[in-house]
Amino acid sequence: MARDPIVLVRAFLAEHNPPLRLWLAPDASCLLTDTARSDLPAGTELHHVPAEHDLRGPAILVATADDLSGPHREELLALRTEALPGRTVICGGTSNKNVLLDAINSWQVFHLLPSRPSPGELTDAVMRAHRACGLEHAATRCAQQLRERCDELEAVLLELEATRELLLQAERLTTVSGFSRALSARLREHLERLRALEGALCGLPDDPRRAELLDFTMQSIHAIEALLADLLAKAEADENAPHDLPPPEGATR
Repeated sequence: MARDPIVLVRAFLAEHNPPLRLWLAPDASCLLTDTARSDLPAGTELHHVPAEHDLRGPAILVATADDLSGPHREELLALRTEALPGRTVICGGTSNKNVLLDAINSWQVFHLLPSRPSPGELTDAVMRAHRACGLEHAATRCAQQLRERCDELEAVLLELEATRELLLQAERLTTVSGFSRALSARLREHLERLRALEGALCGLPDDPRRAELLDFTMQSIHAIEALLADLLAKAEADENAPHDLPPPEGATR
């Protein structure tokens, strides 16, 4: 019974939903109050950047307008890239055109908040950013699995085509072998008739022309019979030769 596609999508999203990692820039650390912390899901990872090193995304970067132009700007920009497909949440600077342009163009900000957001506002922005991150992360993983599956199917298709060619070749060799046997048998019948004819003509007066023609005919039949024998031997040798058929799926190569 087919499963509901919506159920499958939700299951895939749940399976590939990354944990909530929250990276707090220096000036944003004080914004995460105890109330805001308690509203975050259990298992949320909190990290203070750029003080902490060797962090890996995806993560949600929370910074203030002062952090954007502060002494850690370049480090934070590098961390924003590392946090992808995590989003960036910026607090403050909503009334400053230059800060807004910088937040949009350089930081690809996901959510702009007041300089002093309430715990609920901050938590809501973080959770929205995390959901968007989860969707993109799952979509990326889905595309990766699809590429891997396509590569597997392409390899299987190549193996099937190779097997098909081997089977066609074997079928051709079987046909040639059968044809050669049948034709060789018919030639032997004609040869026996010619020998009988040669015996019947022995009592007649010698005729060099007739003898030459009879001898030439028998030599031609012998030559064709030898050619068919060689062709039959070659077909049988190729037919019985081991072929490197692709192993069955799942077998050890």
